[in-house]
Amino acid sequence: MMHAGKDARRVVSLTKPTGAGLPDGAAMPTDEKAGSGVLGTLAEKIPLSRPSLSPRHTEDDTSAQPTPSSKRADNFLTYAQSARDPFSRRPLNALDSLVFSWLSYFRLSSQLRCARMPEGIGLHELLRAEDFSSMFGTSWDPESSRELLFAVCASPRFRDTRLCHFAYKTERATSEQFAAMTFMLPDGSAYLAFRGTDSTLVGWREDFNMASQLPVPSQCEAQRYLERVAPQLTGPIYLGGHSKGGNLATYAAASAPEDIQRRIVRVFSHDGPGFDDSFLEGEGYARIRDRVEKNVPKSSIIGLIMDERHEFTVVESGGISVLQHNPFLWEVESCEFKQADGLSASSRYFGSTLAAWMRRFTPEERGEFIATLFQVLSVTGATRFADIRENWRTSLPAMKEAVSSLAPEQRAFVTDVFKALARVATIDRMSDVASGLVDSLRASDEQ
Repeated sequence: MMHAGKDARRVVSLTKPTGAGLPDGAAMPTDEKAGSGVLGTLAEKIPLSRPSLSPRHTEDDTSAQPTPSSKRADNFLTYAQSARDPFSRRPLNALDSLVFSWLSYFRLSSQLRCARMPEGIGLHELLRAEDFSSMFGTSWDPESSRELLFAVCASPRFRDTRLCHFAYKTERATSEQFAAMTFMLPDGSAYLAFRGTDSTLVGWREDFNMASQLPVPSQCEAQRYLERVAPQLTGPIYLGGHSKGGNLATYAAASAPEDIQRRIVRVFSHDGPGFDDSFLEGEGYARIRDRVEKNVPKSSIIGLIMDERHEFTVVESGGISVLQHNPFLWEVESCEFKQADGLSASSRYFGSTLAAWMRRFTPEERGEFIATLFQVLSVTGATRFADIRENWRTSLPAMKEAVSSLAPEQRAFVTDVFKALARVATIDRMSDVASGLVDSLRASDEQ
């Protein structure tokens, strides 16, 4: 296992342009010609919005598209569809963890309020067709999420599991987005699943805040959740989550009292952000370190945040760049993840760039820059990253105007972030497209 000051606040007052001006460098539906620019390049190259990505769809990566005669790679959905043996015969593993971690993304309607209680509900009670649009709405992959629900409700391995102790909290003022649920397994053990980042800007803001603040509000909430639920459980305890959820599970386990820590069998982090050295060298983490299991896709981005030590296992995956955060693209062999030889070139580039930035600035300065970045994004009026791309004719000019009003150091930071993301999106396929991207960014620097 490898394991902004006053100038920034000025951005908030900017209003979204009402004209249909075209951003520099954006793709044109007609023969009109656009100029070059970092934000325009971003609109073309970064997959801020994509259709639902199931194992059948890995857009923008023709090399990963299966031919009619080729066998599609298995993933954790196909695992859930085929798993038959009970937990009493084969204990919970990393794939089971990812299944439960993904179920924690499901939005539960008020009619399922019993899920908040210790007795909980059976998984089959989630099969309410009238809830499906809201249940999977902000998921990375709504179509595959629905298929996963059908699979676990039919599977002899999962169908007798009960969902209980559901907790949910969102505080926009503090950028906190927290949800957790407990799955009572038929063998008497329990899996505490912490919800990760969805497609909203609020969720992503807290992920980035982890680079400047410890603890963030949701980490404290995760610790309180574990300490509240554990005494109500009688058997062994597992914790885990995908994305931010993996970080929350690790933080909660490391911060819990020793009597609770002794009951923890395993902690799973699926492409979750890491921690700084002060946390990793603390006594709490030292006590559970050998029970923490982290895996990341080979082009990981989120999983490399605050993780210079690379204490994780690299998993083979389809798609490119940020799309690989979608675990339906992670490959599986039998009952295990298929291990990759190592991180991709794009992931190594992002990791080294992020690590250099972390070393250059203090936590307070990082927090200021992150606030500036998300203030720039907020002028678009978008709720999700997908909204920015879908409304690029207005969102990109708004962002460009916001960036131009920043103080020089803050403007340089935001521009560098966009450049790094654009390069990550193309670095694995350095072709004429990538060369054109580099030329565009160079021209922007000279303007």
